[in-house]
Amino acid sequence: MSGDGGSRAGAEVRGSVAGIDVGATLCKLALRRDGLSTAHYPSTDLAGARALVEAWKPSRIVATGGGADRLGAEIAGVPIEHVPEFEAWARGAPLVAAAEGVGLPNRYLLVSLGTGTSVLAVDGGRVERVGGTALGGGTVVGLGRLLVGIESFGEIAAMAERGDRRSVDLLVGDVYRGVDAPLLRDLTASSFAKLASTRPDDLAQALMGLVGENVALLCGGLARGLAIDTVVYCGSTLSENPSLRRIVGDITTHLGQRPAFLAGGAFCGAVGAAG
Repeated sequence: MSGDGGSRAGAEVRGSVAGIDVGATLCKLALRRDGLSTAHYPSTDLAGARALVEAWKPSRIVATGGGADRLGAEIAGVPIEHVPEFEAWARGAPLVAAAEGVGLPNRYLLVSLGTGTSVLAVDGGRVERVGGTALGGGTVVGLGRLLVGIESFGEIAAMAERGDRRSVDLLVGDVYRGVDAPLLRDLTASSFAKLASTRPDDLAQALMGLVGENVALLCGGLARGLAIDTVVYCGSTLSENPSLRRIVGDITTHLGQRPAFLAGGAFCGAVGAAG
């Protein structure tokens, strides 16, 4: 799967389909034509997204996501079709997984960890939203601006990778000192309750812990209730964010499920729309 989003000149290419997923923060694009190309723009720059799709010259355009109506009715004379967001995600996840050589079971939870988080139960060709949380990348950016004075998501993710949240969060081991604990001693008892350090890097990692642990705990409870063994994590918040991926993966494994991560998971909706 290519991320260059390169344009192609010439007439409309028959059989090519552009998928557009307009989220709260990012507009993701996918082009299916002799393979798959992807690109993304801020959701505030839909003019840029429209210009790239116009340069791609697809024969069909299919949009999804909460902001899809802002694209208008057509791009370069090609009518914009629409598909429900969760249907697009469920259709796109196996396509992205196959492109990455990742095998998915027939039943799994599909987690869209974007500005906020939605949890979908996928069972063959059926999909249902079974839960979600307001915690996500928007939380990281908003609280990151308050806590460390940084607005760039990429910078906050890099800081988190250098940090150590054990000096910020109160751990189970801090509560049960010198005695046996009923839970793993490294689990968080209370986020930000220790604050022995106010180093920006440590605060950034504690922020990732707040989001990651709660998302993973929610998914673990839903998976257990639905007797599902695999949780597939996708979404732009996980992109180039090893600290968050590690936290989510560790908690999911501890709860008895198998975590799976798709490198191109942020584009599941766009790929599904194009699929």
